[in-house]
Amino acid sequence: MPKRIIPVSSGKGGVGKTTVATNLALSLSRYAPTLLVDLDTGTSSVRNTIGVPVERDLYHFFRKKRRLDDCVTSLPASWDPDGLYSGFGFVAAPLHLIEEITNFGADKKLELSAAINELPAEFVILDMKAGLDSNVVDFLPWSNSGILVFTPHLPSATLAASDIVKAILFRKLRIVFSPSSPFYAQVKDPRTTMLLVNDLLDEVEDVYEPALPNLDAFLVDLAGSLGPHPVLEQVARTVEHFRVHYVLNAFNGIDEAFDTAVKPFVENLVSTVSERMTLTNLGWVVKSDEIHQGNCRRRPVLLAPRDGHSAPHPTRGEKALDALIRETTGLTVELRKPKPVLPVPHRPDPESALARELDALNRMYHRKGDRDDPRDNFEYLSARTVHLLDRCRPSEFGTPRLCGPAEILRSFFPAVATPRPS
Repeated sequence: MPKRIIPVSSGKGGVGKTTVATNLALSLSRYAPTLLVDLDTGTSSVRNTIGVPVERDLYHFFRKKRRLDDCVTSLPASWDPDGLYSGFGFVAAPLHLIEEITNFGADKKLELSAAINELPAEFVILDMKAGLDSNVVDFLPWSNSGILVFTPHLPSATLAASDIVKAILFRKLRIVFSPSSPFYAQVKDPRTTMLLVNDLLDEVEDVYEPALPNLDAFLVDLAGSLGPHPVLEQVARTVEHFRVHYVLNAFNGIDEAFDTAVKPFVENLVSTVSERMTLTNLGWVVKSDEIHQGNCRRRPVLLAPRDGHSAPHPTRGEKALDALIRETTGLTVELRKPKPVLPVPHRPDPESALARELDALNRMYHRKGDRDDPRDNFEYLSARTVHLLDRCRPSEFGTPRLCGPAEILRSFFPAVATPRPS
């Protein structure tokens, strides 16, 4: 079973979501077995990014009742002669649009979720379809954003990414405060409280109702109506514990990226959701002709020759930077050249991941713009992911398993919720 399932999503298409998901999964596979599952079932995005023969895909899972782990495609030896990515595999979407698979219903969603929860990999990366509907939201974690991808080149997608955060949070709040929720066992007047809370949630969620623009205003209004109350504590805790993780793709300079992507993303979250959340920039991917060429050739950049890029020997200044980084972070291990990860370990090594993270950051800092290599970006992104997963609670980044509403309620109210069937 996976240690962590991490969805990669975007508010709109065209931001490079599949490129990030594919290369992140490849890079993570050097730490531990990693599977990439293409849930963009209408476009076969992963199949179009990795141009290798696919024997079985989600069609065979849904229609032919094959096990999901029987639908995994590995890289041919000619694509990975050194075996660097031997721990990588992917599950492709169907070759062509099939209505019942592209827009699968609740039963198929449960079937697929259960199968993903049992995949034999340490990490499972889900490449979600662009946009926002139930077949996206229901595969996202309930307490964090997964990984959101947006780019300075498409401002509308940046704002749509913040809408994903709002959708996840409101899905969680709707479940916690649903009419059948065990929460109401804690209050004196459950029916009145339930109606009031859900009416106010309707107002906050409705963008055409300006009276309650976000959850912070919701808390103020609720405090005025109820006074000190368990609802206030529950909503505040839900929002404050929520984690947002994002990656900037096609990064083109700090100033422009901040003004056209990061700043509007944060401002929209604050104005429409809450200022109480914790945001984390996991990394960035530079705008690169090599990435574009790899996508055109259907061969990810990590599987392509380095095209003249090479890691420079460390200078005296770089060694001084290494020492400063270690002193600032309290890191006691020496930065070292990442060792080959063969065979793929059964468990990722957080100490090695931290060293690789800082080593990649060091290389990116010293490449001076015209020598930017996106491989460094994915090395940094995967190392940072492994390092964060070792330090954070399971609820803070990705999810150990895809959960339905009943499991979410059990996690909140274990003492009063219906026991889990054996």
